[in-house]
Amino acid sequence: MTPSGIRVIKHVDFNADEFVDPICILGMPGIADVGKFAIDSLIGQLDAKNFMDFIFDDYPAGAIVDDSLLSAPKAEILYWKDPNHKRDIFLITADAQSLTPKGIYRISNFLTEIIFQCKIKLIIALGAYPVNGRKIDANVPKIYASSTNRELLAKFLTKNNCKKIQKGVIIGANGLIPTLAKARFNLDGIVLLAETDNIAMVNEDITDLKASITLLEMLKKSFTLPIKKKYSLENIDDITKN
Repeated sequence: MTPSGIRVIKHVDFNADEFVDPICILGMPGIADVGKFAIDSLIGQLDAKNFMDFIFDDYPAGAIVDDSLLSAPKAEILYWKDPNHKRDIFLITADAQSLTPKGIYRISNFLTEIIFQCKIKLIIALGAYPVNGRKIDANVPKIYASSTNRELLAKFLTKNNCKKIQKGVIIGANGLIPTLAKARFNLDGIVLLAETDNIAMVNEDITDLKASITLLEMLKKSFTLPIKKKYSLENIDDITKN
């Protein structure tokens, strides 16, 4: 247990030099679980391997039940090694957000240090941008971008047709980790938020697969990830049925 109340469970021996030009993609639980579903989908499609788990005393006090098996709420880092040796990827998600602002800072600071130790060059955080449901494009939700680097932001705005976030606050680890990584270690980060109906802000049972898949399609385009065609907007109806 660390002084921050975080227990680290390592699954593999760590050697940062074994990873090629690594980036980090993270998506924590949040509005409509847009970012988390996108990361969970990537984990499955890439067959990502467990790297580290983190059990934290500021996560909800309860056990998660899955097929009658109990487990503690945790954050986790997984990794994918590119078979073409161009760019390896670390994936970060969690079962829950911390319960307090101090807890969010503690876990975000801790994960930021791990990201730095892994010699990651870029952090991409995924999440939701709540708007009035009547304003959402029925075919392709818009993606809003903000970044810790003006040039990186300009690149995404131009090449990916993203929208700028003029003012606002990105609450939770999705916004805090890229910000802390820049402030502490000068690592660049970008936050990509897909439109979702703002009713999800008051109904935790709502998920938005279309928003998550819109983010996955952008990642596939920007970083040439081997994302299967079935995880695309044109197949959203089939995914929803399953």
